[in-house]
Amino acid sequence: MGIVNNVVIGQPFFPQDINITGEIYSEFLEDTLPTLLDDVPLNILPNIIYQQDGHPAHMFVLSRAVLNRRFLDRWIGIHCNLHEWPPRSPDLTPMDFFAWGYIRDQVYQTLPRSREDLIEKIQAASRNITLAILFKVRQSFMQRVALCLEESGGYFEHCKKN
Repeated sequence: MGIVNNVVIGQPFFPQDINITGEIYSEFLEDTLPTLLDDVPLNILPNIIYQQDGHPAHMFVLSRAVLNRRFLDRWIGIHCNLHEWPPRSPDLTPMDFFAWGYIRDQVYQTLPRSREDLIEKIQAASRNITLAILFKVRQSFMQRVALCLEESGGYFEHCKKN
């Protein structure tokens, strides 16, 4: 899942028996990600900065080569040219400080009965993310970045509530 401006990018689900390796992730970047970005307005696509965490597949040489080709100097992660983002920086990663908790809270209101039920609940929760929610997420992200800059990239307390 991803967030691009005012668009929630769908959640691709891999088959249950697939281990996400560098090869699998590279195939995702080549074959699936472009399709997921189809709903993003054309004027936004050239400005996307792709952010990823420290998953081992993200550091795979082929994965980085694909990112360098598709998002030249517009991706953030370990071993990137733009800015090497700390791999475990949940306060500066909207997927961590917002999306996963929001999805979890909705999905587990009642326990999923099967993998298919879990997938349906995740998709429904993702569809419930409104423009107003995305606006607040962006505001929170900008506050967190400002706090991080004030501390010269060091530790900072969570954002104050408005």
